[in-house]
Order: sequence, then C-alpha cells, then structure tokens
Amino acid sequence: MTLEFWRNLSVVWISIFFFLICLVPLAVAFLAVQGMRKVLGGAQSGLERLQDASGQARAKTEEAAAKVTSAVIQGQSKAERSQATLKQLLQRTAPARDRARNGDGSASPP
Repeated sequence: MTLEFWRNLSVVWISIFFFLICLVPLAVAFLAVQGMRKVLGGAQSGLERLQDASGQARAKTEEAAAKVTSAVIQGQSKAERSQATLKQLLQRTAPARDRARNGDGSASPP
C-alpha cells in the first residue's frame, strides 16, 4: 500500500467525520425547530380555547351575580317598606294607646 492510497483513505474518512459532525447538529437543530413549531401551534390553539372558556365563565358569573344582587336588592327594599309601614302603624296607634293608659283621654305620657 502506497502513500497515495492512505492519503485518499484519510481524505474519505475526514470527509465522513466532517459530514457526520456537521450533519448531527443540523439535524438536531432542524428537529428542534419543527418541534417548537408544533408546540407553539398546539399551545396557541389551546390558549384560544382557554380564552373562549374564560369568556363564557365570565359571562355566566356576571349573569349569576346580577340575579343574586337583584334578589338581594328586592329583599332589602321589601324589608324597608315593611319597616316603614310598621313604623307608620305604630305611630298611628301610639296616641290611642297612651290615652287608654292615662284614662283621661289626654295624649301626655305618664
């Protein structure tokens, strides 16, 4: 075997090693980019679905809050009206009660 043969063989081996050394990082980079595209696409669609669900939940929460607050406001207004009515009735009957207590028909307290 001559020196020329070993020179050609070493050139072939160096070419193969260089090709493999360059090919592996390029393949890894390519696969990483493709993987990130898939991940970002899936994340984007997932986040859009989550945003839609969040909007629906917010709308239902506002609707339920409106129902609850209207019921509370109606209950408070009915309670206020009944208190006002009771106060008026008590004020109307208080002079007659005082006169009955005194026995003289006057409305002065004892």
